Amino acid sequence: MLLRKLVAALCPLILCLLTCILFRWLDGLMKEGNFLLFLLKGLLLGLCVALLLPVAGITTHSNGLMPWLFVAAGLLALLLCYQYLETLGVLSWPVLKALISINGQVVLAEGAVTGFLLLTGFLGRRR
Repeated sequence: MLLRKLVAALCPLILCLLTCILFRWLDGLMKEGNFLLFLLKGLLLGLCVALLLPVAGITTHSNGLMPWLFVAAGLLALLLCYQYLETLGVLSWPVLKALISINGQVVLAEGAVTGFLLLTGFLGRRR
């Protein structure tokens, strides 16, 4: 019982530590302010957040709505593709440009939610 409690307490902390180390390594690997750096950090952050409960040994039950998580992740992936093409100057739609902000924090948050939705959808699928 003590080992189970230690796993529930320490594994998420170890996952957080590994994520911080990975982020520091990515900062040295890519130049600051890079769109792909923010996107990759966001995806990794979302994956780590989605892994927190399973790593701690806590399971959840599926309610049949998991395919909708993939739909939401797909829509966010399309939005991220548009934002990337916008930063490259390949695509520019004034209507979307007025609604969607393209900066590092927004890309990081969208990437985190996309990663979280994808991994939660995969982990919660009915077998």
